[in-house]
Amino acid sequence: MHPEQYWAGLRTLSNLGNIAVSKDLPQMPEALQYWASVFNTLSIISNRETPHHRDHMSIAECFDILTTVGNYSNARMTMPNLQLEFKYNSGCMIAFSGRIVRHGVYDVEGDRIAWAWYMRDAVHIYAGVPSCGWASVDGPYSV
Repeated sequence: MHPEQYWAGLRTLSNLGNIAVSKDLPQMPEALQYWASVFNTLSIISNRETPHHRDHMSIAECFDILTTVGNYSNARMTMPNLQLEFKYNSGCMIAFSGRIVRHGVYDVEGDRIAWAWYMRDAVHIYAGVPSCGWASVDGPYSV
């Protein structure tokens, strides 16, 4: 969806590893070795309503990826400033800019776990990686 975001994420993780070595932080490179994503932040939400909000610490130009799983019914992801509401069934994935788009999920019956993967602006700044820019259908990676 956004190749520049992917490469910025990889550069950030690589730079964090280099910074950790230069500052003699031995646990950081080991932790980064097991981090299984180019996203630098993960939030896990279990069995709770998520009130409408924007993610002010994430990068506006980057996609957040939200995934939900579990044994539940009637979940809805709402984006009121876009006047959108989606079924948020188990196994659903949604990608959007959480910094720009207000979003939330109402309480559901049953058990639900959601993963929210996103890029935190402060981590990219600390690692010295510039913004990846906006996704484009006619960017350098288009076919």
